[in-house]
Amino acid sequence: MDIPSDSWYRAISLRHSQRKFSGEVPSDDVTVRIERVCNEFRPFNGVRAVLVSDPGKEVFKGAVGEFFYKVTQTPYYITFIGDMTAPNVQSITGYLGEGVILEATSLGLNTCWVGGFYRPEEVMKQIDLEEGERVLGVTPIGYSKVETDRVGVSTKPYRRQSLDKLIVNGKVSNEWTKTALEAARIAPSAGNRQPWRFHVTDDSITVSTDSNRKDFHVSRRLDCGISMLHIELGALVSGVRGSWEFLEHPEVARYRLK
Repeated sequence: MDIPSDSWYRAISLRHSQRKFSGEVPSDDVTVRIERVCNEFRPFNGVRAVLVSDPGKEVFKGAVGEFFYKVTQTPYYITFIGDMTAPNVQSITGYLGEGVILEATSLGLNTCWVGGFYRPEEVMKQIDLEEGERVLGVTPIGYSKVETDRVGVSTKPYRRQSLDKLIVNGKVSNEWTKTALEAARIAPSAGNRQPWRFHVTDDSITVSTDSNRKDFHVSRRLDCGISMLHIELGALVSGVRGSWEFLEHPEVARYRLK
């Protein structure tokens, strides 16, 4: 499917993590649209998303509930599945998963990236995995328990580092890079660790990671995959197109204009 860049870009600033849901089940029309994006948004081989029409009480149960990550009363959840033999599986999972989450946000739903504090063995009881596949993340999906947050809007400001701390060569040369990098700057990441760093030229942005550790049991390359989609959306709404080239650690990928 073609990326709906305008609606997904708008959703970037609307999306805020939500863990307490009302239990209200989305309408059939909304559910069909979520299922469609799960089935049709396949930008890379080796990764897919599945909507599970179940509250996931066992998925989000137990020791998880002792922490602030506790998820309650979600009617559905979505699981992000990667083929562990696929190149760049972590980064492409982040890219794909964020697309599904932004589509949900644009439909007025609330979500929350959950990469480590859930029970993958419980997810595996509800979906069919192919050989070599692994559950790499999930998101609850539904409506916020707080009515004023229902469409994903929050009055809380993003707690993010400034761009001058994230750009390694200290150069933002034009409007498209400024828009793309600002979109990437406010991308979600595990524990809000913001592991991405950017090297900028007139026609490219290279995403690198600041470490190879797996804090919060989540690959930093998955976080960087989320920022990759935000970069591409910023470029698209600025009227320019490019393509991704995947790179070796500590670099993740380079977006270069066509």
